[in-house]
Amino acid sequence: MVSGRWFDSMGAMLRGLLPAVALTLAACASPSTSTALKVKVEVLDALNRYEHAYVLQPGDQLEVFLYRQPEFSRKTIIRPDGAISLPLVNEVKASGRTPADLAQELTKLFAERLVKPEVTVMVENPPEPMVYVVGQVGQPRALPLRQARTVVQALAQAGDATQKASAENVQLIRINKDGFLESRSIETNGLAPSQPDVYLALSNMTLQTNDVILVPESGRSQLLRTLSDVNTALSPLFNLLIVRAVTK
Repeated sequence: MVSGRWFDSMGAMLRGLLPAVALTLAACASPSTSTALKVKVEVLDALNRYEHAYVLQPGDQLEVFLYRQPEFSRKTIIRPDGAISLPLVNEVKASGRTPADLAQELTKLFAERLVKPEVTVMVENPPEPMVYVVGQVGQPRALPLRQARTVVQALAQAGDATQKASAENVQLIRINKDGFLESRSIETNGLAPSQPDVYLALSNMTLQTNDVILVPESGRSQLLRTLSDVNTALSPLFNLLIVRAVTK
């Protein structure tokens, strides 16, 4: 049998949650602002530095061109095992390298049979530049950059932000020119912007190849999900109390 003290403690817990719910609902009903929203940039503390370079992969179509020695130039495709076949040098591992790295390796190999070879490697079918939309959107997906030049265009094609999303906290993650990850977000200065304000700011955030757009879950949605989890966890106990009350 559960004592009255348990019900008192449960009531106190629920009363403690009411202010948070009220604040969340108040934020949703806050008046709009016409203040221009800016974008703040935060460089993430990462151990690794990245390079903007295309890495060859199986299926890439290559043209290996030897200057002044066209008889040894070839068009070839990287096989599933990651290698290519060329005259004089036979099998060469190409997958996982950049075109410049592969050209340098081929220059060394051809130099064993030719006098001062000059090798250029060109990718004939490079993949289309893409951006990625993840999080609380209708359909998380990868999008061609040519179809989504701004964050708003990408969101529109990913089904836009859902009711659980916090649109004003959208994060744009990319590798900057120095090779480090950075996160870009709207700077609201503590204000509660209206939806037009948010989307105007997002329309000014232009995209680059391999950008990741993260639409996070709102605080209100997290709170409601927590309450739902608590209700699910306590439901068997409430059912037991009801059964005991009925069978008394």
